[in-house]
Amino acid sequence: MTKQADEKSIVDRILAGEVPAQVRAAAARGALPLPRATLVRLFLLLREDDDETIRADAEASLSGLEANEIQEVLEDPECAAEVLDHYAVGATRDETLAERIVFHHSVPAAALVKLAAGGNAAVIELVLTNQERLLKQPDLLTCLSLNPALRADQRGRILELLERTSQAVARAEGAGEESDAGEQEEISEELLEAAKILELDIGELYSASEIQDSEEFEFSEDPEIRTAYQKIITLDVAQKAVLAMRGGREERMILVRDTNKLVALGVLRNPRIQEDDVESIARMRNVSDEVLRYIGQSREWTKNYSLVMILVNNPRTPQGISTNFVTRLQNQDLKKLSGSREVPELIRRMAKRTFELRTARRK
Repeated sequence: MTKQADEKSIVDRILAGEVPAQVRAAAARGALPLPRATLVRLFLLLREDDDETIRADAEASLSGLEANEIQEVLEDPECAAEVLDHYAVGATRDETLAERIVFHHSVPAAALVKLAAGGNAAVIELVLTNQERLLKQPDLLTCLSLNPALRADQRGRILELLERTSQAVARAEGAGEESDAGEQEEISEELLEAAKILELDIGELYSASEIQDSEEFEFSEDPEIRTAYQKIITLDVAQKAVLAMRGGREERMILVRDTNKLVALGVLRNPRIQEDDVESIARMRNVSDEVLRYIGQSREWTKNYSLVMILVNNPRTPQGISTNFVTRLQNQDLKKLSGSREVPELIRRMAKRTFELRTARRK
């Protein structure tokens, strides 16, 4: 029997619980003549041993590994998937470890999910390099899109995957009945991923999609707006969502009024959107309540007092959002708001009460 086969036999027997306590104890202390990657795999297993001493020794051996020893373990081609998964959490802030995990041929899906969900920008970059794996494991795109460390340029690369999806849809529609059933199923799965990236229910992919009060754009005196609108009405939901997240100002101002949330909220994720764009959208009374809610929940945007005033004075803004801002208003704005017939009664009363309390306190 070769040395490698002999080592495998010992490991298999330990994993199967077929060895006496003395051998398990030696393994827990790292005293067996085995490769370090194999020993670490045993440390992880023996942390659950029935013998308390063996459990403690395995835990101590695992926690006592130096950084260079951990790197050596992760570089070993024979490193087991459970070992890679164990070190994935620590690797979210250590691109040196993350690189060894991401590119290991045995990396399990769970390890990549941890890196995608919790990794810093450098770790995210490593995960993004493997586009083939991203397409095969859709939950990675979801984890990446929700990671607060995601940079704008990295989000753009995720959007490129969505754009490829929309192009695939167009090709499939052009092929008509000749489209292969397997290809259609694959395209459908990728379309579902678009909804996940936007943190929306997948049903939004199949919801109605039309521009509210579209006559304004159809008969606009601005030729650029008319051209943009004519282009938009030829697109399906997925294509609109991609354009919303990448398009120019004319396209954004049209698409934000789409009745489909997948499209409308995509505008607010466009890295090119400016603060004055957001103010213009916040004034609209023909956008979805969800659009105004999204704006009102942004800490970055609502630092702008002017935007807060616009939201509070828009009757379409959900009252749960407006009530959060009333106490931030200046007295002269509170006084105007308390007499406005444009806003809901609850907002008027709250503005009046806040103004009266401040006046009484001053007196």
